[in-house]
Amino acid sequence: MTNDQVMAEFNKMEQEIVIPYLKSVFNTVASACCLYHMIEQGEDIYTYLINGESVITLEISRIDNSIINDGIITIEEYAKMNKGKQYHRYLKELLELSQRSDFQV
Repeated sequence: MTNDQVMAEFNKMEQEIVIPYLKSVFNTVASACCLYHMIEQGEDIYTYLINGESVITLEISRIDNSIINDGIITIEEYAKMNKGKQYHRYLKELLELSQRSDFQV
């Protein structure tokens, strides 16, 4: 598979599965940015930044596209978890990322 094919497949899955799910969890979804993706045996794990405020981790089955919500934390908690006491610059980068036009829903 080429990079373009992989990206097209991801974008389709995101629009058909992830975004509708996120809209069912959050009152409003103005922006959604995939921060992390990990491939596991039967599922893929995704971490999304929503509206520049919340971070949600999802497990999506590759068999039936079912979703398990592994929790929602604030963007500040996520930045601290990943960068420790030096989280401020990372937090700023995440906030800027959430404002990009290609992550607006």
